[in-house]
Amino acid sequence: MTIGFIAYVISTMGTLIVSFYIYKKAVNHKAMRIHTVLAIIWCLFWALLYSFEPTWIPALMMRVLYCIASIALIWVLLKTELDVVVSAFLLSYGASLTLYAIAYVPIGLLFSPFLGSEEYNYNSLVNFNDPVYLLIFSLVAALQFAIAFWFFSRRRFKRGFSFLFGRYTVVLALIIAGVVLAIFSVIVAVSRGNLGTHHISLPLIASTIIVGAGLVVWIIRSIKARSQKLIKANNEVQLAKDNERLANELAEERAVNENLREACHSLNHRLGAMERRVAGLLERKHEFSAEFSDELSVTLADIRKLSGEHFADVGRVKHTAVLPSTNVQAVDDMFNYYADQFEAAGIKFSLKVHGSVVYMTKNIITLANLETMIGDHLKNALIAVSKSDLSVRSVKAAIGEVEDCYEFTVHDSGIPFDVDTLVKLGTERVTTHAANGGSGVGFMKTFETMRESNASLIITESKGGLFSKSVTIRFDGEDAYIIDTYRPEAFPPSDRYTVVGQ
Repeated sequence: MTIGFIAYVISTMGTLIVSFYIYKKAVNHKAMRIHTVLAIIWCLFWALLYSFEPTWIPALMMRVLYCIASIALIWVLLKTELDVVVSAFLLSYGASLTLYAIAYVPIGLLFSPFLGSEEYNYNSLVNFNDPVYLLIFSLVAALQFAIAFWFFSRRRFKRGFSFLFGRYTVVLALIIAGVVLAIFSVIVAVSRGNLGTHHISLPLIASTIIVGAGLVVWIIRSIKARSQKLIKANNEVQLAKDNERLANELAEERAVNENLREACHSLNHRLGAMERRVAGLLERKHEFSAEFSDELSVTLADIRKLSGEHFADVGRVKHTAVLPSTNVQAVDDMFNYYADQFEAAGIKFSLKVHGSVVYMTKNIITLANLETMIGDHLKNALIAVSKSDLSVRSVKAAIGEVEDCYEFTVHDSGIPFDVDTLVKLGTERVTTHAANGGSGVGFMKTFETMRESNASLIITESKGGLFSKSVTIRFDGEDAYIIDTYRPEAFPPSDRYTVVGQ
């Protein structure tokens, strides 16, 4: 085994390991020890295969096969969405090759006085048998990893790259990878005189397939995005209809309550008048027979009893709405508990369930975290509406699948958020309702849950309408914080959140 072969193994091994390290950091993955060991063994296997340089596989095709095999391995082991794995790994491998070139420059300059001037075969990256090359490529690999480590130790990049979870990132990654592979294939083939051989034909075919895959994904997702846009528009129309229906129901209930109040008021006066009249007759009982006086006494007792029973029955009247079931008992119990709280506070509450919440608790968010999230935000809505002096007192919750994501939303007609509260959300415990028992712990827990699943928080504020604001936790893999508000000028610029004006 020559020194050149070992140096090539070290060089390739460093690049492959760094590509896995960059992938891990880019998607913010917490790797288990067994996965780390498996990744090292995997990289060693491919480094040895690279170094043997099988003549039946062009060098550039070896890199393509390595990327395809590694993407398949990560996808099977981690159960991550395939488009995220593809875009993240292609970025990671490209970044690792770039870091190799960056690290090679200072190390090469440092050792250039000690290198010989022997010619080497173009088919081999290293063809020198001088032991200094073992040191050179070991230092290059170490510096390559050190640069990657330093980069991800920066505060801005500690949580990885959220754009990798974007809908069209994989399209861009595939097209760039295919184009770069085609360019390098032509350059290498021309420099080595391999035009017309499988050394250029196979990489060009592969690059065409890769670019084609990117275009197909783009077409499919564009069609899907258009469909989702129409669905969103329909959902907004449906929400407006629901708001109008709820407003009409609220007006009808107010009319019924007003009629009941007037009827009770009238009945109260009439019962009082009857009671007074009978009491007056009893005062003149000496003018009547003893039997008639006893009947009057019984009648007066009956009137007083009826009056008491009437007001007791009115006090027990409740208009409890039956909530739709999520088919998850713990979640149903949480919604029913807060439905009672809203009813006791005179707040109208409704719930919408979309899709399978069972799937949501098994694949999207743990049941414990979902229960906590529901409780925290329904409590916030209860406090906000209770503190409001508006005549409309209403809360609406929605949970389940919306478009292609799962989410939980709470709309309420309560007081608006303070700007300072929204600016600091997720960084410290802040609350608009400190005087009413709010602690800010709920949103801190929400941000912690969001970081675990790369979910997004969307705060929507509006003027007019049935609801003054809404809070949505959307499990879309974007890890975004969006404030959709009628007062965008009130929020200072920040890279923590995105402000959308209405």
